[in-house]
Amino acid sequence: MKIKDSVYIGLDIGSTHIKAAAYTTAGDLKSIARLSTPVHVSSDGGIYHLSSELWEKTLKCLIECINGMKDIKIKGIGIASMAESGVFMDADGKENDYILAWYDQRPSHFLKEIQKKVPAKEFFERTGLIPDSKYSLLKMIWMKRFMPDIWKSARTWLNIADFIAYKLTGHMQSEISLDSRTMLFNIKKRHWDQDLIKEFGIKDELFKEPVHSGQLIGKLVEDVARVLKIPKGIPVTIAGHDHIVGAFGIGAIFDGDVTNSCGTAETLIITIPEKDLSQFPTLPPFTIGCHVIPNRHYVLLPVGRTGGIVEWFLSITGWNYDQFLDVLSKDEIKDGSIDFFPIPFDEGNQVQYGWFGGAITHSNSSELSHALIHGLGNLFRNRMELLENLNFPIERLMVIGGSTQNQFWMRTKANILNKNLQIVRDSEAVARGAAILAAKSCGEIEDVPTPPSLTIEPDLKEIDRLEDHYKNRYLKTISNINK
Repeated sequence: MKIKDSVYIGLDIGSTHIKAAAYTTAGDLKSIARLSTPVHVSSDGGIYHLSSELWEKTLKCLIECINGMKDIKIKGIGIASMAESGVFMDADGKENDYILAWYDQRPSHFLKEIQKKVPAKEFFERTGLIPDSKYSLLKMIWMKRFMPDIWKSARTWLNIADFIAYKLTGHMQSEISLDSRTMLFNIKKRHWDQDLIKEFGIKDELFKEPVHSGQLIGKLVEDVARVLKIPKGIPVTIAGHDHIVGAFGIGAIFDGDVTNSCGTAETLIITIPEKDLSQFPTLPPFTIGCHVIPNRHYVLLPVGRTGGIVEWFLSITGWNYDQFLDVLSKDEIKDGSIDFFPIPFDEGNQVQYGWFGGAITHSNSSELSHALIHGLGNLFRNRMELLENLNFPIERLMVIGGSTQNQFWMRTKANILNKNLQIVRDSEAVARGAAILAAKSCGEIEDVPTPPSLTIEPDLKEIDRLEDHYKNRYLKTISNINK
């Protein structure tokens, strides 16, 4: 068989979708597969995944991606995933099936308890994080209290990407950018924080020696290779935390580069030099962690669960996303009779608050749809202004994620912010970054191939109207609520 090209496969294990994408070292996409991430809701309102289902869907995704190519050699696999959630492994290397979703609110029951033991400022100086129900520490405490049998049998904690890497290779490792989201990892020492682990009664044996993103951790085992119908021995690497891997994948790695990552949760990511976190006089509104780039940190500022808000709206209307896009493509009524007011996210609360205001009974579905997107655009500007007020340089704003397919949303963002947006044309930035890190681990490339992007400029005719609406309606309204 004649081999036409070589590719690296990037896996993106997200809270909404699992994706597998094959890229050449030049950054050309050869094949992609996408499946919904299985998720369950418990009788007490908890949200969880099953490790067996995540693994099964990952295998199916890999098979679809591989079957989408002919005469191509797979040279490596890189894995990125959602952070904070993880899998408990027993002494025999068998995984427990129950995984708390990163946004499961049940662990918030223990938030005040941990804040009494360790002040929030000390948590930040050690871990770069501010106590929040989404982080792994809270999940471990919850499992210890409410699922004691699982806790007693647990011998290892693996982040989601670590777990998939283990299933592919048989080797257990723990990657640093994901470890940074546990609230038990000292980002200055780049190692597990033994003082915090001891303080909260967490078993020290749970934590593997951390490895850096893109480090080769093993090779594809024979039984998995047989299922995938590819050769065994293909190198596997853990790429890391999906948001950060996505920023890396588009080349947003320089000072002044801001990545707007738009998924179920929307974030702003900035690459920065390593920081001494004790230099911050008060708690900042963002978190800091270990980047997938060696010896660098990142700043991550949550915008909100904007993709989740859209999913909620579609569930209420009964539309699919194509129907939503079709409604948004119609002429917009600009009389301002209806507005949507999303509240900026606070650390420690994963519930997204917001409401429609105005002439509700005189509004139709189109007006509600346009108001929803305008409200999300106002929320985005509010978070961007926060970064600017903190004196972070913003030279280039790059947008990635599924929401970039929504042209009305992207134009609205540019207009409300009155800045150019660079819309990265490769919508699979996370999988792309994972594939590039796999290629780097094999010594195939040095520089990050940058994908093409589309620059959206603000519409000057809309600036004054949207500026007035932002300052005199959105800001004043949420300010009154916050009081």
